[in-house]
Amino acid sequence: MTLNLYFFQHDPLESPGYILDWAHDRGHKCELVNFYDDDMLPDIKKVDGLVIMGGPMNIYDDEEYTWLETERDFVKQCIQSGKKVFGICLGSQMIADALGTLVKRNAHTEIGWFKVRIDQKKLPKKFAGVFPDEFITFHWHSDTFDLPENSAGFASSKATVNQAFLQNDNVAALQFHPEITERGVTLLVEDHAETFENNFPFVQPRHEVLGTDSFFELNRKILFKFLDKFFGKNK
Repeated sequence: MTLNLYFFQHDPLESPGYILDWAHDRGHKCELVNFYDDDMLPDIKKVDGLVIMGGPMNIYDDEEYTWLETERDFVKQCIQSGKKVFGICLGSQMIADALGTLVKRNAHTEIGWFKVRIDQKKLPKKFAGVFPDEFITFHWHSDTFDLPENSAGFASSKATVNQAFLQNDNVAALQFHPEITERGVTLLVEDHAETFENNFPFVQPRHEVLGTDSFFELNRKILFKFLDKFFGKNK
């Protein structure tokens, strides 16, 4: 079944990456809504699935980013109306907020390639075999979320207790970045050189963040499997 997927982007550096590759490969229709270009919200009746990307802002930076309030309301409406809603990083935090739980500063800033552990018992049966028990993926965040009520939190890292959750059959949130491409990592690092000037325990040195190409393909494969299950195409 062909889906009308809408991608909410908050910064040109944080693109859908491999998610867009998956959507095109599966023949879905894709519309990009770039808030940084003052794009308008779509007609909710046309939305089969909503994908909310990351960004450098906090979800409540309303004074600087005037569109955040309307975006938060739209996300909440999509969830309440049963639309498929998938968020990464800032997107995951926006979903958590829409579900009534706390988004807050994390104990550590987490930037680079770090291991996440998967609690297979917390995953619904249809996601069996999607994630290995642990794998290395990309992180770039300072905030985190508490788990919403009645959600299944299934991933954690050493720096961040809550890395992912599912709720009902229509909501998925990942704090980490399996979607990011090699070019995406390079652009982020180049644009945020000052980030690597501090000696934080969970911020890898710049050369380590850029010095690996061995994790991208695994993350892409995991992401494709996850999206097939989440959006309803079981390959």
